[in-house]
Amino acid sequence: MGESKMVARLQRSFFSLIAIVTGLIGPMMIICAGRAERMEISLAAPPCPGDYAPGIVLVGLRSDTSHAQRNSLLSRWTVAADMPVIGVAAIHAPVGMECAVLETLQQDPRVAFAELDYAAHATDVFIPNDPDWPRQWGPTQIGAPSAWTVTTGTASIVIAIVDSGIRLNHEDLAANLWNNPGETPGNGIDDDGNGQVDDTWGWHFYHQWAWNGEEYTYMPAENNQVADDNGHGSHVAGIAGAGIDNETGIAGIAGNARLMTVKVLDEYGSGWYSDIAQGIIYAVDNGARVINLSLGGRESSQTLQEAMNYAHTHGVLTVAAAGNRDTTDGYDAVLYPAACEHVLAVAATDRDDLRPSFSNHGPQVDVAAPGVEIYSTWYRGNYFTRSGTSMAAPHVSGLAALIWSARPHLSASRVGGIITTTTFDVNSGTLQLPGWDEYIGWGRIDAARALAETIQTPLPKYHYLPLILRRRATPICLEPPPCVGLWTK
Repeated sequence: MGESKMVARLQRSFFSLIAIVTGLIGPMMIICAGRAERMEISLAAPPCPGDYAPGIVLVGLRSDTSHAQRNSLLSRWTVAADMPVIGVAAIHAPVGMECAVLETLQQDPRVAFAELDYAAHATDVFIPNDPDWPRQWGPTQIGAPSAWTVTTGTASIVIAIVDSGIRLNHEDLAANLWNNPGETPGNGIDDDGNGQVDDTWGWHFYHQWAWNGEEYTYMPAENNQVADDNGHGSHVAGIAGAGIDNETGIAGIAGNARLMTVKVLDEYGSGWYSDIAQGIIYAVDNGARVINLSLGGRESSQTLQEAMNYAHTHGVLTVAAAGNRDTTDGYDAVLYPAACEHVLAVAATDRDDLRPSFSNHGPQVDVAAPGVEIYSTWYRGNYFTRSGTSMAAPHVSGLAALIWSARPHLSASRVGGIITTTTFDVNSGTLQLPGWDEYIGWGRIDAARALAETIQTPLPKYHYLPLILRRRATPICLEPPPCVGLWTK
């Protein structure tokens, strides 16, 4: 997330090119790290199936291999981890060519075995007691029950739902709604001085026709009326953060996080770029760590990009839906703001981990998540089923909230990196390419793997200066470097 999308696209194109090359040429000569020596790698093997660490191969040497022979073999590779007491080493392989490396190593008489570094997950799972849990396939598909053994979210992590509002009295949402601690409800005063009067539950940015003394003009406006009058925002909110294990309704991905209501879409599900930009600024300024944008338009916008830059520089992770194919003219490119820099763009997958035909595609797609027949909270009645990349994005936003709940000191770039590098590289439905592709990005998100990766990051240690300097309210973080995020100002 810290690098530009242009750089990311070049990297993705490189990995895709590797896959294409494997189908066009035979054996390939590559320069192996560690010494100026060439090793021939067979590319006959197809990309490996399964859940394994990309770019890693485990090699075990025969017990009668001498120390010199062992060193000679391993010097041809970059060794990621060495376990000499059991005769095993983890070596780096080009992403997408793991099986080709396996085939090459297995032909070496010094090698007893070569295998992939397969994933393992905690056998414990957290099954919530929400009565409609059996109707939710998305959380199970992304491994949320395993992730929930680590955390189900914390109230200190806020997800801003920049959308059509949220049904404030919904049975499965009300307890998780963010409320402005600096505002006294209904007193007509801007108590916290943020420029919005009585923004107890969030804020509403919109346009309206207004009389300027000479004519009616279409003018930006704002107020504190954030209740959902379309349903889209409530549905999105439930996927990300409906109450979990509360014996009510469904289970949100981050069911104990808080949901900030920022209304920028009207009762028809439409809004303007300027409203979205203002909504993003409001969310950042009022403490959101994650911003969910299940909306988009075709035209690029520097205003939207500046809003994304603002969120990025303030350490906020922005997640946006890639968009749905327009059935009237077939338009299926990634929409804005998902196509902006510093945004995690999300495509959709179905129950079979295939990309549905409606999911937009392009070089900006980062990851995919469940987006077909998703059961969630609604603004009329209590629950409803909808499909779209709008439903996929809040799965990712909820996962980001889980990661931050487990390790709140992580940077937004690190959280985005964990999400993209722990994906499951599923069938795109069009191209069988390993690594990144423009249909599902790096793959369908995997909450179990993401949280397993997250908890490998040590918690920060805090050291305080001597008593004479302890008037400073914020602890001085000396390690691990750098001291970032929640813990510094």
